[in-house]
Amino acid sequence: MTTSHLPFREVPYLPLKLEVDRRPDGTIYLDNGQPLKPCPPHMLAPLVEWAARTSDRVWLAERHVDAPEQDGWREVTYAQGLEIVKRLAQGLLDAGAGPDAPLMVLSKNSVDHALIKYAAMWAGSPVVPVTPAYALLSQDLARLKYIDALVQPKFIYVEDGAAYQRALDGLGVDGRFVIHGGPAPERCETVRLEQFGRAPTDAVDAAYARLTPSTVASYMLTSGSTGEPKAVINLHGMVAANAKMIRSVWDEDRLEEMTGGPQVMCNFLPWSHTYGAHSILHNMLDWGGTLYIDQGAPTPARLPEMIRNLKEIPTTQHTTVPAAWAALATELERDDALAETFFKRIISMAYGGAAMGQDIYERIQAVAVRVTGERISLSAGYGATETSPTASNVHWPNDVMGLIGLPLPGNTFKLVPNAGKLELRVKGVNVTPGYYRNPEKTAEAFDEEGYYRLGDAVRFVDPDRPEKGLAFDGRTAEEFKLANGTWVSAGTVRVQAVAASGGALSDAVVCGLNRDEICLLGFLNEAWCQRLVGEALPLAELAHHPKVKAAVRDGLQTHNAAHPNASVRIARVLLQETPPEADAGEITEKGYMNQGRTLDRRHDQVARLYAGTADPDVIVIQA
Repeated sequence: MTTSHLPFREVPYLPLKLEVDRRPDGTIYLDNGQPLKPCPPHMLAPLVEWAARTSDRVWLAERHVDAPEQDGWREVTYAQGLEIVKRLAQGLLDAGAGPDAPLMVLSKNSVDHALIKYAAMWAGSPVVPVTPAYALLSQDLARLKYIDALVQPKFIYVEDGAAYQRALDGLGVDGRFVIHGGPAPERCETVRLEQFGRAPTDAVDAAYARLTPSTVASYMLTSGSTGEPKAVINLHGMVAANAKMIRSVWDEDRLEEMTGGPQVMCNFLPWSHTYGAHSILHNMLDWGGTLYIDQGAPTPARLPEMIRNLKEIPTTQHTTVPAAWAALATELERDDALAETFFKRIISMAYGGAAMGQDIYERIQAVAVRVTGERISLSAGYGATETSPTASNVHWPNDVMGLIGLPLPGNTFKLVPNAGKLELRVKGVNVTPGYYRNPEKTAEAFDEEGYYRLGDAVRFVDPDRPEKGLAFDGRTAEEFKLANGTWVSAGTVRVQAVAASGGALSDAVVCGLNRDEICLLGFLNEAWCQRLVGEALPLAELAHHPKVKAAVRDGLQTHNAAHPNASVRIARVLLQETPPEADAGEITEKGYMNQGRTLDRRHDQVARLYAGTADPDVIVIQA
């Protein structure tokens, strides 16, 4: 079902003023044209501002930790948040905080996580948020130990000392301050967060005065999918400016008028990644908005909590990863109460972290039209840990998935011809100066003009009308060749295949390196497939159900008919009986597939796809 003939709900974007500079060698430079709005000097300035302007407005909220089954929320206002941050900053300063005394955070998203994070930055200590999986799920703690040796934190915050006991034992914490939120860890000196704070003195004001745009705010870790994680230097000025870059394409007075008040988000994206830490947590602070911390996620165990919260909180903006949008589409289709709340105030919907198929968009819009009579723009943001993170987005009403938009005010795109494509590079106020204690990787990351190499290819949606935006054209690291030398863009094939399945597939891993044909490991949309077969069957049975296999086969045969070229044509699919395992690194905390890791772990399944003898479970797709 298409809704393209129906009007969009108004979005108060400022008019486009794209500037294009084409050079004789084919290189193209793009600038937004809109001015960058005035930026605060550092990430703490918005907290001070909003505490003075709207002291009673809720800044952060989370379900009561001691009774999560209750409906109530723990709320912290801007004034309360500022008071606690200053007290914690005093405690950190008394304990020796400063540029050479980082704070490592081992915690899921929480109010206390945010408070200690901003307190450390206030005190001048860089923050190092580490994905909890490195401490809780890893058997050998190798990556956690690597990060610890790299950044050498003076302080460690753990939300639950008992849960992180093994990690603390593995690190060895003699001589370091361990601050805990919940149960205290054993075998080390610790202090509870509530007892760590001190009445602020002039030293807190002096520390605030020392903060500048060039002060290091954090070391944000890359995913480490191609080696050990790199610590990306994030300066206060980078992150503070990035929030204003996003706001510089909005008519903000009109936005507040349309939403009837401050911005509201309810979000689960982890703060150990730049998307959650900056595009969500810090952007809401910069807006002076309210962030409801969601402990749900698009996984079978945590999806009910995500839906519970979105059903209760009418948000004005919602941005998340494609996996979450796919799960939310199914829930919106079957839960009218959720749809009523979700579309009540929302002005902007967006995705990032990976490409998203057109099918998910169409399903969401069909519900939006049913509930509101109009479409809601769903667009993409694009960037990297090194760009803190948003370098571009689609800042106009949009109904086409796969776009990355146009550069935001404050940075410049450089499109360089490379092997028949346009390689994307970026320079601007939001770009990192490099990697901490890694001069070799820093040198490799930038070209001769100082542009950061993103490793992605892009194309103009309409080469004659560049203002229509850029589309993702494959990640160079994910491209591979078939045995006959044909190049395959795994990202493109994955998105097309999932879309062609009509809802049966939630994701796919693309196989074919040095093989004759492209094949897929297919991951099912469990809720959609249960509706198809009319029974709440487990995933292991759905993977073999004739109706499910037929839906996948029919959808991909339609795909092949429309895409006969060997670079996108799919030969066979093997549906997986188990979902991608986040604990094993198959799916990242942000919710997208780690293609390389999944291929390594499921090499036996790949072998079945390419076996010479017929396998009854393998779905053969007609050319």
